[in-house]
Amino acid sequence: MAALGRKQTIADPTPWREAIAQARTLVPDHELDRLISQTLDAIAAERAAGARIGYAWSGGKDSQVMRWLMEQAGIKDAVLGMTVGLEWPAMLRWLTDHLPAGCDVHAEPLDLAWLAAHPAMLFPQGANGTRWFALVQHRAQRRYSRSNGLDLLALGRRRKDGNYVGAAGADRYTDSHGVTRWSPIAGWSHEQVFALLGREAIPLPPCYDWPRGYQVGTGPWPARQWTTSHDHGFAECWAIDAAHIRAVAADFAPAAAWMDRAGVS
Repeated sequence: MAALGRKQTIADPTPWREAIAQARTLVPDHELDRLISQTLDAIAAERAAGARIGYAWSGGKDSQVMRWLMEQAGIKDAVLGMTVGLEWPAMLRWLTDHLPAGCDVHAEPLDLAWLAAHPAMLFPQGANGTRWFALVQHRAQRRYSRSNGLDLLALGRRRKDGNYVGAAGADRYTDSHGVTRWSPIAGWSHEQVFALLGREAIPLPPCYDWPRGYQVGTGPWPARQWTTSHDHGFAECWAIDAAHIRAVAADFAPAAAWMDRAGVS
């Protein structure tokens, strides 16, 4: 099979399932061990140079790989950024059950009232999709990095996911707030990620079993990207957890209006 491309272009779950099923064959143990060794050597070199390192954790597939690597390297400092009132109940349960030891949780004050006041952030398109990360993950990462005096905040970002990891050829960048984000697995392929997840039996959250799960990944329900309309977004959310959307509709007019249009109750 051909290697998977950027996740933004792969809504169909079939290629993802095929990649997961074949990952251990496509990435044999000796190749995976070499990749792991190279990555752990890079982490060790930064620590030997005196860098204080923590990592950002979301529970997603790449984040779980980053967690495993950091634990092998003896690094426990971690941060999870989330909202106070816009998370999926199933994801909250999973994150609570699988929270790494030493992980600080930073909850940003975003709830249904905030969402109603910022309608462009419901199933966002373009720059507003990126803004979700600035409002939730980046704020949490900034506070955590400052309060813990980190030199590097490691992330599970990869070029194959279409993530920005730094200038061409680089694996890090420093933002305008002075936070240096480092992506030790920037060059890993999807298949290499799946090979490690499979070999080490690393658990994944339920979001990957949901519509477009591998394309959308983790995050608050209203932040689902690449929807074609609000109706599309609510229909997916209803398929994921109708009870939750029904509860949301009691306090959020757009959800109630969609339920009327869709003829569901």
